[in-house]
Amino acid sequence: MKVLQRYLPLILSLICLLAFGSALVSKPYTHSSYDLNSFSQFPVLYKGRVQPLDSFARNNLLVITHKQSYTDFEGHKQPAIHWLLEMMSGSPSIAKEPVFRIEHDDVLSLMQLKPRDGFRYSLGELLPRYQALIQQVQTSFQKPESSRDLVDVKTIELFNQLEVYRQIMSSEVPLMLPPVDPHSDQWLPLGSEKKDLNLSTPANAWYKTLKAYRDKDVAGFNAGTREYLQALHQTHPNLFPKLSLEQRFNLTQPFLQAMIYLVLAFLLSLFGWMFWGESLRKSAFGVLLIGLLVFTLALFTRMYLTGRPPVTNLYSSAIFVGWIAVIMGIGIEWFMKNGFGTIMAAITGFCALLVAQNLGSDGDTMEMMRAVLDTNFWLATHVTTVTMGYAASFLAGFMGLILILMGVLSKKLDKELYNKISSMIYGTVAFATLFSFVGTVLGGIWADQSWGRFWGWDPKENGAVIIVLWNAIILHARWGGLVRKRGIALLAVGGNIVTAWSWFGVNMLGVGLHSYGFTDKAFIGLTGFVLLNLLVIFLGSLPEESWRSFKAIADKKKEASHPTV
Repeated sequence: MKVLQRYLPLILSLICLLAFGSALVSKPYTHSSYDLNSFSQFPVLYKGRVQPLDSFARNNLLVITHKQSYTDFEGHKQPAIHWLLEMMSGSPSIAKEPVFRIEHDDVLSLMQLKPRDGFRYSLGELLPRYQALIQQVQTSFQKPESSRDLVDVKTIELFNQLEVYRQIMSSEVPLMLPPVDPHSDQWLPLGSEKKDLNLSTPANAWYKTLKAYRDKDVAGFNAGTREYLQALHQTHPNLFPKLSLEQRFNLTQPFLQAMIYLVLAFLLSLFGWMFWGESLRKSAFGVLLIGLLVFTLALFTRMYLTGRPPVTNLYSSAIFVGWIAVIMGIGIEWFMKNGFGTIMAAITGFCALLVAQNLGSDGDTMEMMRAVLDTNFWLATHVTTVTMGYAASFLAGFMGLILILMGVLSKKLDKELYNKISSMIYGTVAFATLFSFVGTVLGGIWADQSWGRFWGWDPKENGAVIIVLWNAIILHARWGGLVRKRGIALLAVGGNIVTAWSWFGVNMLGVGLHSYGFTDKAFIGLTGFVLLNLLVIFLGSLPEESWRSFKAIADKKKEASHPTV
């Protein structure tokens, strides 16, 4: 048993490393006789970005069915590229595929459909009521956006999903034909060429491939895909390094893998407080390092694919917040060596990746940026620095949250751990104050260069200042003796609310220069997060005598002062 405890950290770390390595080299789409792997590498242009067909398929299916795969009408699970190929080839079965997710009762009533398990419906079920949907959408569009109710939003959403279908089936999107002149950037849709199967052109290579699939000619399809890729490798060789990497990135899903390792590290560290303490603590730390490795590879791969700094939109800001929080948590664990830093890194990193996963459900997360934001220097300075402030603020807040919950609900919080965590919260808040302040000032300089004014009282600007002020309040309250260990924890938990509002809340206002990140889906999550933190603040405000940990300490003192004879 002692031998197992000794080598357990090494064994678990190697298993995690091998698991990730196998995911990197695994062969995709082995269940199909069609060469979907080659087909999914076809380059296309969509929303201003050259991407593999695999990304286009995944992102658009995600918009429609909220998943990157689907269950066909025969009950078989299929990848997104299969769905796209069925549409592009004009397969009759595409009308039977239940991929449209419709949950709202009024929208179902409008389409004369009944609720079913999974809430998935096919194109064939929607088309008979298409005109009724159009009429409802026209009525919804006549209303000001602020006056639209949930029914209006959901009917417009369904209409947009059907538009995606129409555009793909009519070959309007994506732009599939790369420029004949390698120095040109003019891509063309497939429908812009005549369907002359006797001519040797990229368009006809496409048509032959799709025709072979429609005719169930496996050999013809596979030969066509390979020939097309070989031809493009000769005429447009610069396209493929990023295309192949992005396809592998999609297949591996490294951010999801990082989430798995973070959960495993959390569980191991938690169990380490119950038994096999040192062995499980080291095991958790080793798994956390593997998780950070995967996280880092994913982040920098994404930066390479986009050609941008790490933070360009709300999705990437969540990714970066999680990455910074994991690094800081590892630093805390390096000094404390008691599993607390591992738990904080795992919780904060996982929550940030979970937020990113929900934000990524709207489609392409590597989309082209708005012109006013399309500046790598300021993205690498102002936005990145502010986001580091977000990460530190959240980490401090989560440390305060865990400290309070440990103290109130368990007997694990002794005086030594109480002092250590409180000191770590203080140091993390100081880090957050520095980066939030510097990032906000850099944002003002960027605004002055872009719009001719340093400060405009924009909601996002105000939110950034509120974070700086809140963190400064925490530091000054501690310096001035207004709060002590418990008080700094409570204020740090309040910082979670302040930071979440600045990060997401102001975007949901739909006003100001920073309303580009608007998302109504975040409202429920933000409300729940605020209520959770308010509950923790309430629990932490209870007298310390009612905390289980301090009751246990008091009981031990009584026993020590009155020993049994």
